[in-house]
Amino acid sequence: MSKEKIKLAIFVSQSLCEKSFSEKDMEFLKTFAEILNPPPYPEKITVEYMKEHIKDAAACFTCWGTPALSREIVDAAPNLKLLLHGAGTPKAVVSDAVWERGIRVATSAPIIAKAVAEATICYMLYLQKRMMVFEDVVNNKEWGKQADMKLFPCRLNRFATVGIISCSHVGRHVIRMLKPFGPKVLLYDPLVSPVDAQELGVELVDLKRLMKESDIVSLHAPKLPETDDMINGEMLSLLRDGAVFINTSRGSCVDEEALIKELKKGRIYAYLDVFKKEPVDPASELIGLPNVALTPHIAGGMSAFGID
Repeated sequence: MSKEKIKLAIFVSQSLCEKSFSEKDMEFLKTFAEILNPPPYPEKITVEYMKEHIKDAAACFTCWGTPALSREIVDAAPNLKLLLHGAGTPKAVVSDAVWERGIRVATSAPIIAKAVAEATICYMLYLQKRMMVFEDVVNNKEWGKQADMKLFPCRLNRFATVGIISCSHVGRHVIRMLKPFGPKVLLYDPLVSPVDAQELGVELVDLKRLMKESDIVSLHAPKLPETDDMINGEMLSLLRDGAVFINTSRGSCVDEEALIKELKKGRIYAYLDVFKKEPVDPASELIGLPNVALTPHIAGGMSAFGID
């Protein structure tokens, strides 16, 4: 006797669905789920669309751009027991009504965190080797000239001190991935105990000390009122000359104007994958600075969740 399939409503835009689900994914999904609203999907998921298709659903799939499951939507879904969020933090789609009903929430954050951590290690190596500077040397036909000697020395991670801000999913993966390189790792996270820090093989320090002593600072803090502009002018001024600053968490955690001011001095390097305003303002002074590398919030990007 075959098991009854779970009734599933999918609330993602058509373009995002094509990026998130391959044909194999959809066929696999159909082996255990009855998709109440099969594709194609609208380019903008609205509250009205969700209310229409969630009535009989036991589970729903959300992603970037999906409206929050408000009380109005939850009340329209008496059978809903599971919310599957195919992105990072589910904060944008979860409301008090979800918790009050006891609806279970699952998120892709742990999987995406690994991708972000891999990208972070890549950015560290890129900046430690001053790659963007040397790319310009070759592209500007300056290779071999006396002037390019001023760009040395490159730095080795083995002899570096790396400061990790926040022991989040990403922060923990970065710490693990750093181990083969052998750097000293400092950690700032007020929620981590000395015992946990010892198990991770890191030294727990306050934020000021981390900024002062690190050759590389990698930011992995969540978006919270307490983390708004936590990396401000005072903190950035503590960075030693030649230090590397990386942000793959949230643009809200950094005072962007203060960072621009510090970068203009030419004494530190930065790799930024996230910004206060996204897409980044084309007029931003971050664009074109020789000591900063920029990417468009793609550190956690994966193709069909890692399935080609």
